[in-house]
Amino acid sequence: MEKKIDFLALYQRLFQTLSHGKMQELMDVSYEVTGVPILAVDIAYNLLGAVPKNKTGDYYWDYLVEHKRYDMDMTVQLYTDGIMQSVNEKEAPYIVDWGAATEEFPKILGVIKINNIVEGYVVMQCKKGEITEERMKAMSIIQEACSLMLKGKTSENSMESVYLKTFINELFNGRIVSEKQLDLWRKNCRFFPKPPYRIITVNTNSSSEKNVLSYISKYFQNLFSDQMLLIQDRVLYILQYSLLPKMTQMASNELYIFLCKFNAHCGVSNSFENLLDIGDYKIQAADAMCIGKRLDVHSRIHFYKDYYLPAILMPRINEMPRNNYISPVIEKLREYDKKHSTDFLDTLKVYIRNLCSTSDSAAQLHIHRNSFLYRINKIEEITGVDLREYHMFIHLAINIYIEEI
Repeated sequence: MEKKIDFLALYQRLFQTLSHGKMQELMDVSYEVTGVPILAVDIAYNLLGAVPKNKTGDYYWDYLVEHKRYDMDMTVQLYTDGIMQSVNEKEAPYIVDWGAATEEFPKILGVIKINNIVEGYVVMQCKKGEITEERMKAMSIIQEACSLMLKGKTSENSMESVYLKTFINELFNGRIVSEKQLDLWRKNCRFFPKPPYRIITVNTNSSSEKNVLSYISKYFQNLFSDQMLLIQDRVLYILQYSLLPKMTQMASNELYIFLCKFNAHCGVSNSFENLLDIGDYKIQAADAMCIGKRLDVHSRIHFYKDYYLPAILMPRINEMPRNNYISPVIEKLREYDKKHSTDFLDTLKVYIRNLCSTSDSAAQLHIHRNSFLYRINKIEEITGVDLREYHMFIHLAINIYIEEI
């Protein structure tokens, strides 16, 4: 016969434990009252408490209980199965019976939230037929108790931490605009970030992955020191301070592998010295991330210094009809080549890319310099322009660059 849950006892015992106990004790109480295995983890899948300790036959469950945390590949599997993202799409508690959970070991998933931010999960393991309305109701109570427990225990919710979170939120949202305001924050914070600074932005390709960004933020905290983080509008913003001259190759390689696993990209601003300039460098990081995703699809870490030109050109180009920026020279040569089966437009592109060097251009095309000079003279005859005139050269160079991006 199915065990009937005593909700009054569950309430009383859970909230008695809150005043003096640990997460493991909450799990012990929950197991005794609900009668099914239960565990809790933080957002990075570090085990906070579990009962019973013996193996259940569920590989993912048993691994977590034994090793106290998931390795990267197991976390990626949860992401691939859509389990991590499901927290943003479903109202907890809810049933997880797909992917790594498998039909044999369905689970009731509860969410641990602090200040409406997901900080962990509490999970009941059920066999077929053990998921009942009573256990779903019990999970609602348990997840609330776990949230209160974690909020009381975590140092991230100390007054100092709350103060710093408020500071970074005000800073990133452009509400700190004067030296006087900065000085007030310096006086009221025992810690204050020192230059040089850099902004990093991170996002994934899905609009429903805020929870994944929370996991990514924990990864960044472990990979780099000296940084402050904020998740806003489905983007992770990171202010790094007291910077080393450059990101180490080891850290860069590790970050690249991690971002690939979660189909994420990051943009990196130039370094800067004045926190009041953070708005400009926030734009740099966001532009680097967006442009890099478009132009360098095989890369994951995009530095603004590599995208000055597209950052300048693309916003305007996206607003303009093509006829308003394309040079008539380009169109004339395209039509001439089509009609006469020539390749003068390709010749022009090589010439412009080589900064009007006839020797370098001829060598690239594997033709004699005199033959190349003939082509250039013919191009100027067809179009009626001097290709080496400064403004004409700049216009053509921009046009050719735009076609490439």
